[in-house]
Amino acid sequence: MLPQVEELIKLQAIDNEILEIKTLRARLQTEERDLFAGLDELQSEVARLQAELGDAGKVIQDLQVVLADGQEKIVKAEKRLLEVHTVKEQNAVTKERETAKQANREAQERIRELENGNVQLQAEKTEKEQAIAEIQERAGARSAEIAPQIAQFDQQLEEKQQSRAVLLDKLPAPLRRRYEQLIELRNGSAVVAARACACTGCHMRLPPQFFNSLYHSTELNSCPHCNRILYLDASEPAKKS
Repeated sequence: MLPQVEELIKLQAIDNEILEIKTLRARLQTEERDLFAGLDELQSEVARLQAELGDAGKVIQDLQVVLADGQEKIVKAEKRLLEVHTVKEQNAVTKERETAKQANREAQERIRELENGNVQLQAEKTEKEQAIAEIQERAGARSAEIAPQIAQFDQQLEEKQQSRAVLLDKLPAPLRRRYEQLIELRNGSAVVAARACACTGCHMRLPPQFFNSLYHSTELNSCPHCNRILYLDASEPAKKS
């Protein structure tokens, strides 16, 4: 086997390891991201419920002011009823009193509705806050496990990239460019074995004469179908003379 082919096989092995590490790392990152799925939505819901509770509280305060004013009108009207001298005056003051009482009854009913609604809103808010706490606790624990694994993958990637750079530097510039182009074009697979008269990269059959030439070839060979750099698999039986 040509020395350059041996270097290319080593380089491809490192690139395979880099790809595997990146895949595992990305899987962990996706898992970590999914751990917090729904958290933003829950937090938005809690904020909305809190705003509704606040708005209802302000309305209740305003209605309580209305109640106080209405009660004052009722008291004044009842005092005036003791001082009226004509039926007409009595009817007018009585109407004022009854109007104030009706307004107060409506205000009280509205306050009860708002308070009952607030109980439901608060219960819903508490439920969502508990869900948030559970997600944060569960996700936080798993994130604490994932973080060192990602850090380990980062370290492994750095080491593999350094080894890759060393091997690349050993290749002639044209071959280095060719390898890098194949890596990009063939989804990270530039150097593959020829086995059982087929390319293990694209799985296409190789011409028998071409496959046989690999046994004694003294130059780099490429798959005629996918252009990947080919080498004869070590498991292939020796060619009979």
